Amino acid sequence: MKRSEPTGTQSIGRAADILRVVASAESTGFGLADIAQQAGLEKPTAHRILRRLVDESLLVQDPATRNYHLGPLLYELGLAARPSVPARQWCSEALTELSRLTGDCAFLIGHSGFDSVCLDRREGHFPIKVLVLGTGQRRPLGCGAGSIALMSLMPEEEAHRILVHNADRLQERGEPGTDEFMRLIRQAREAGYATKDAPDLPVTTLSVPVPDQYGKGLCALSVTSLTMRMEQRHAMLVSTLRSIAQELSRRIRTVPGNELLVGRYAQ
Repeated sequence: MKRSEPTGTQSIGRAADILRVVASAESTGFGLADIAQQAGLEKPTAHRILRRLVDESLLVQDPATRNYHLGPLLYELGLAARPSVPARQWCSEALTELSRLTGDCAFLIGHSGFDSVCLDRREGHFPIKVLVLGTGQRRPLGCGAGSIALMSLMPEEEAHRILVHNADRLQERGEPGTDEFMRLIRQAREAGYATKDAPDLPVTTLSVPVPDQYGKGLCALSVTSLTMRMEQRHAMLVSTLRSIAQELSRRIRTVPGNELLVGRYAQ
C-alpha cells in the first residue's frame, strides 16, 4: 500500500486480501497465523479485521478448530451479483460438450488477481473421476495446466512477476520453481496448449486458453484424467480442446464487456 493511501481504503484492500486467502483454504479453513502470513499482515491487524468480518457474517469461525471460513453473507451477495449469461451459458455448454466428447472431467478456469478460480466443472462418463478442483476453488496462478494456459497469453514480464509473487505458496504445494514454470509457459505459448502432471498423483491435465479480441486470456478450458489415459489419446484431446475453445472464444468476443461476463478480474 502507498503511504498516501487513505486508511479506510487501505482497510478495504486488506479485508479483500483476507477474503481471498480464506477462499483459497478449501474445506479446512485457515487459522489466524496462516491468514496473517499469506495476507502479509501483522497478527494483531489481521485479528482486528477478522473479527469485524465475522461480525458482518462475511466470515465464520469454527469454534472447534478456530479456523476461518467464508460466511453466509458472501453467498447472499453472490446471488445478487451481476449474472454472467450469456457468456456463462456458453461456457456451460462448452464444458458439457468437452466432457461428453472426451469422457473425462472438464473444468472452466478463470483468472482473479494472483489466483486462478475454478468457475465450473463437468464430470465425464469415464468410471474413474479425477475431480482435482471444485467449483469456486482458488489456487495460486501457476498451479495447474489452466493457470499455465492463461499465463501463456500474458507478456513474459507479467507472468514472471506473478510467479515470483506466488513462489512461497507454490512451493508449499510441492510445485516447481519459477524458472521451470516459465519454461512450461513458453512451451504452452509455442504449442497453443498447456499440459501439467499432478505433483503427487498419476494424473495429467491438458488446457487451452480462451482469448478475447485483444489476445488476452478470458478463461481456460481443461480436461483431466489418468496420465496413461491422457497419453493414449493426446492428439484427440488437444484437437477437441482447441476446437471447442476456438468456438467459445468466437462467441464470447461478440459480447460487450466479456471480461466481466466470464469472471475475469484484472490485477
